[in-house]
Amino acid sequence: MKPMKCCAIVLLILLINGAPDTLFAADEQRQAYDKMVEEATREADAYVEQKQQEQKAAAEKRESQMDADLETRVKAERKRIEAEMEKVQKRGLGPNFTEGMRANQLQELQNKLNQLTSDPQAYFGE
Repeated sequence: MKPMKCCAIVLLILLINGAPDTLFAADEQRQAYDKMVEEATREADAYVEQKQQEQKAAAEKRESQMDADLETRVKAERKRIEAEMEKVQKRGLGPNFTEGMRANQLQELQNKLNQLTSDPQAYFGE
């Protein structure tokens, strides 16, 4: 019986000495895991923010390019309308072209020019 008590005491001592180490190791592993998760979350947030900034910059670039293209189209269309207005003003009157027809055509062209000036996107149907 005495050897059994000795074995039990030795096992008990080993169990007591081994348990805290296991608990501390588990706690350290949990802390390391939490730290890794926090770092991964920060990296993911930084990546998402970077992608959003890149998308915003690309959208701004597209917008400025579209604005420049639209401005070029507006200038060309304005020149075309003004040239057509000048052509109508210089056209001679006759039995097939009266002063009322001239005024009507000039009014239509002026309305187009006004729409082009006020809302070019609607004018081009965009």
